[in-house]
Amino acid sequence: MLGVVVLVVAIIALRGPNGHSVKAGSRVPGSPVSASGTAKSGHGSHSAGTSRSPSSGTSSSTGTAHQSLVVLNNTTITGLANQAKRTFERGGWTVTAANNYQNDILSTCAYYDPSVAGAKAAAEALQQQFPGIKRVEPQFAELASWHSPIVVILTPDWTTS
Repeated sequence: MLGVVVLVVAIIALRGPNGHSVKAGSRVPGSPVSASGTAKSGHGSHSAGTSRSPSSGTSSSTGTAHQSLVVLNNTTITGLANQAKRTFERGGWTVTAANNYQNDILSTCAYYDPSVAGAKAAAEALQQQFPGIKRVEPQFAELASWHSPIVVILTPDWTTS
């Protein structure tokens, strides 16, 4: 099953709109570009001090295409987002930011941007690779300020095993 998911993610990542091939590292027209900025205030919070660098979204030690992601710590465990960031990076994922977050999140979840081609499949592949991610859901409006195809929000149920 993992092989099928990886294959689907790779095919989606290499195909652009209308089935046209896309060169690795190129920007697909109409896809969001990672950008710096301050989030609008709302129920959750993040500090604008964490730098976010643009990413092609296709980094992996295994050669499969991955979307870039942001990791947010919604727990009282200091440094958990940075620990998870290193875990995801060792697994071949590009993490553009790791920060704290406060909101009522039920369980650790990979939120994907439904407007980004392949983001849902990539979030599902991330969950399969890291079973500590309990759910995969579309992003809610507040997460748009992170300008990322995938935002992982860690809750106290997060484990790396």
